[in-house]
Order: sequence, then C-alpha cells, then structure tokens
Amino acid sequence: MTARLTVFLLVLLPQLLSAWGANGHRIVAQICYDNLNPNARARVDAALGDNYLAQVSTWPDYIKAEKGWDFAKSWHYMTIQPDQTVVDVDQENRANGEVDDVREGIELMVGILEGKTDAREQMTALMRKNKLEPLAGSLDATALAFLIHFIGDVHQPMHVGKNRDSGGNKITVLYYGDRKNLHSVWDSGIIEQERLSYTEFANFASMHTRARKAAWENAGLEEWITESVVLRERIYNSLYDRTDRETGLPDFSWDYQHEFLPIVEDRLAAAGYRAAALLNKIYR
Repeated sequence: MTARLTVFLLVLLPQLLSAWGANGHRIVAQICYDNLNPNARARVDAALGDNYLAQVSTWPDYIKAEKGWDFAKSWHYMTIQPDQTVVDVDQENRANGEVDDVREGIELMVGILEGKTDAREQMTALMRKNKLEPLAGSLDATALAFLIHFIGDVHQPMHVGKNRDSGGNKITVLYYGDRKNLHSVWDSGIIEQERLSYTEFANFASMHTRARKAAWENAGLEEWITESVVLRERIYNSLYDRTDRETGLPDFSWDYQHEFLPIVEDRLAAAGYRAAALLNKIYR
C-alpha cells in the first residue's frame, strides 16, 4: 500500500466504517500536539513519518474491522460498576497478567514509548502472533496512535461504563428528534452538533480551558478515570428529568447541548493537555 493511499484510508475509512467520535479523537490529538515541547514534537514527527498525530488518532477505531486486532478491542474502555472503585477493578483486571482495559492499554503504550523491553516485546509478540504490521512500519508510531486514542477514550465518561447497558449503547434517547443511543450522543453527537472542524473545536476548547491546564496536567491516571465515573453518574441522573411522556424516551435538544457542551470541551481539553504532558515527560 502506498503512503498516499495509507493517508487516504486513515482519513476516510473511519467514516466509511461508521467509526465513532473521529473528530473527538482528532481534537484531543490537536490539543496535545499544540502543547508538545520542541523535543517531544520532533520525536513524535519522526515516529509518525508522513502522518499527523491527529490523523492517526482515529486508526485504533479503524482497525476494529480487522479480525487480527480483536485482542485490542477491550483496550478502549473500562467497566466500573457503581459499587466498585477504580482500584477494585484495576486489581481484578491485573490478576490474569493480560491487558484487559483502557488503563492497562495506556500503561502498555507508555512502556513501549519509554523503551521498556518487556512492553515492547509484549506488543511485538501480540502483533506477530496475529500476523499484524505496525502502523507506518514503526512500533513507536503504533504506540503513539493507541496512546493518544486511549487517553481520549478514558476521558469520555461513557467509556468508563456499566456493563448492563454496554456503556450507554443500549439506552435509546431522542437527540434533536432522532433516535440515538446515549453512548453515541457522547461519542460524537454533542461535538458534531457544533458544526465545527476539529481544529476550530480544539482552538475554542483550548481558549476556554487554558486556566485549568496546569491543574489537569498534575492529575494521575486513576484521577482521570475517577473523573469520568463521576461525570457518568451525572449523565445517567439527567435521563429521568428529560424523559418525554409520549415516547417514554429521554429527549435531548438545545437545553442538553447547553448544559453538557462545556463538559465535553473540558474532557477533550483535559485529555489533550494530559497527553502532551505525558509525552513531554517521556521525551524529555
């Protein structure tokens, strides 16, 4: 496959395959890239070659259509029940020695980019076993794409969901009169309703949140996840008050957009700033 065709597929196929949240991931990646220090930016550019960070941020969703990558599907989310803590789930998932969720996926990618032999060998073995080629011919490029994507995922509240409704996928709502599932509203609906390019949205979100950048950067991975759990419960609690009597479905329109757009901006910006801080540390 030529480099030009690879670029085309990375841009277009997420939409063709109904991948969700493409612009959300691009927004996170753009904010991240804008906040990299010169050394980190040079290292990212060198690893990605002819590709942009915002471009490859959607690649982990695109490859869900490839059977060989089935082992990575669970790396996009983390299931935390209301009676569990992040620590509870983390201890349970680590017991089997496998990479089971988005937290462990992030940690594996950080290990690869830090040059840790065990992490690089683990990922290489998984790819070899499934006859997979690395993105842009580079394990580092592969890890960068997964890392920026997973950091975006863990900041989307419905990706730290409850298994009984598959993170909101089984909850039908009306969104501006159309039937959607709750998960998709948060993956893409609120973002796309603004009718902005991903660069415009990234600029607006950065401008609105710059005062909180330093505080967000100082939080650890467990706090990122806990924030999403708290917001997830707020989202669930908003369903009843908005339920339409005639349809029996939660009915979201301008009032919902007005209430939750600032939250979406916050989560995207926090993810971008935190990803940049992490890469600046790795490539210091």
